[in-house]
Amino acid sequence: MKSGTTTGHPGPMSDVLYLIMRRMRAPLIALIVIFASCTAGLALTPGNPDPVTGENTYLTFFDALYVISYTATTIGFGEIPQPFSTAQRMWMTLSIYVSVIGWYYALVTMVALVTEGTFQRALRMGRFTKRIQGLREAFYIICGAGETGTLICQGLDRLGHRFVVIEQADTVLQQLRLVEFRSDAPMIVADAAQPTVLTSAGLLSPHCRGVIAVVDDDDANQAIAVTTRLLAPRVPVLARIRDARTETHIGVFGGDLVINPFERFAEQLGAAVATPQRYRLREILTGLEGDPLPDEYHPPRGHWIMCGYGRFGHAMAMELRAAGNTVAIIDQENFESGGVDVYGTGADSDSLQAAGLDKAVGLVAGNASDTKNLAIAVAARDLKPELFIVTRQNQTANLPLFDAFTDDMAMVPSRIVASEFLARITTPLLVRFLNRLPLRSEEDCAALTARLVEVHQGRIPIIWSVVLDTKHAAAAVEYLTDGGVLTLGQLKSPFRIGEPELSAEVLLVARARRVIEQPSDDFNLAVGDEILVASDSRSMRWIPLRLMSAGQLESTINTNLTRGGYIWRWLTQRTKSASSPPRNDRALN
Repeated sequence: MKSGTTTGHPGPMSDVLYLIMRRMRAPLIALIVIFASCTAGLALTPGNPDPVTGENTYLTFFDALYVISYTATTIGFGEIPQPFSTAQRMWMTLSIYVSVIGWYYALVTMVALVTEGTFQRALRMGRFTKRIQGLREAFYIICGAGETGTLICQGLDRLGHRFVVIEQADTVLQQLRLVEFRSDAPMIVADAAQPTVLTSAGLLSPHCRGVIAVVDDDDANQAIAVTTRLLAPRVPVLARIRDARTETHIGVFGGDLVINPFERFAEQLGAAVATPQRYRLREILTGLEGDPLPDEYHPPRGHWIMCGYGRFGHAMAMELRAAGNTVAIIDQENFESGGVDVYGTGADSDSLQAAGLDKAVGLVAGNASDTKNLAIAVAARDLKPELFIVTRQNQTANLPLFDAFTDDMAMVPSRIVASEFLARITTPLLVRFLNRLPLRSEEDCAALTARLVEVHQGRIPIIWSVVLDTKHAAAAVEYLTDGGVLTLGQLKSPFRIGEPELSAEVLLVARARRVIEQPSDDFNLAVGDEILVASDSRSMRWIPLRLMSAGQLESTINTNLTRGGYIWRWLTQRTKSASSPPRNDRALN
């Protein structure tokens, strides 16, 4: 019968000690034997005769050990406590050469151990584990430091969240180390699919807030999700899966977020064709904070050409057809598998014309090669300039090439996954808002988009949330508990008369089981409300401060709220006393 406790791995530092003891066992035994033999031999070798008695003198074992110790370590203090005899000098000569050989053997073995890859990895893992054990704040475990992992790390760092990185390729991790982060993130070269690596990275720590699996191998992401589900069920997992069959299998282990970037972009393109305003609003809400606002896309309806029929091509063709379009597919590698209309690459006019370029309204270049996609896009643009072209960009390093081409719409898998993950782990309340987005009309989405465009000076706003509880809004909770009235408009009010109000848009207020979308400024807040806000960085600093600080809240609602620290209450009381008229004690008699 299994017990409730889990017998863990002894730990990386134990591995280091084990390697040292195993590899240095023979040299240490040799040195011990050499020292013991030399000491015993020196103690038993007769010295010069005593000048009084004429008998041979001998060194004590302690004196012999002392002499051998400083001689074998090449320190050398001379012949003590008295000059040696010829026999003792002969023994000392032998001891010198033997001990030098022993030290050389030990030194060579130690150098070989230190430079051994296994020892280096164990030592790095030991230092890495000690750093994780020293973390006393919430952190996320990022498995995979490729383009997607780097974007997630940059987003978390920008929002002030700590993270731990596990990457199997040393060259990839070295590139990440060159990125400037606000805090020094622990990083290790290791296989995140191994349970011992995840536990060493802090999976079982109470401060671990989630595991993000964006390794290039779907099987590794699956193993990471399974390990997390079994060892730390409370920790959410966000995994990138490119194979739909793997995604179905991984769903057995819980309701964690699993994203297939190919299917997600295909869904987004279908949404952009059917509901362009809703698509753009979603792009703004899930975009990376501070990035330029996405363009307004209007993909046309009609006949489309799909170049490349792999996993991405299958998803795109299905979504385009579901949106009421006809699709002709061009491909070479998957031609024998069926479903392909034209054998070719799409980079030549013959294959494009055979796929119906004359009547086509859009084209998707969806191969795994960026250069091939650009070649297809250039050829199609030359033949039909008004064609709506969607390109798949696989490598961020090729961004200048895609910018130079100026396509109508680009699919960057790393940005899709990073944006979705960051939006979900940093503001869980946003998920509830996004789930209700399909219920909005195109007019409502356009109106909200117009307000969000003004929030952060033409850039993607910061999406954040706050809970009205004693931990995050102590002053507001005390004020509301005492019967005060606090509205959303007061939180956004300007600091001085004549100044504009704070640049913030309240998207949602969750109260118990109720959800109030886009409440008005005169909406009365209550204790326990969760507020989802889109704002600039200035409003993100000041609104939580107003909720937390009694002084700031008093200036906001323009009332005599004498709460806060001792100094604030003392100053408030003095202000009241100075402004009140003097008492007339005689009139009271």
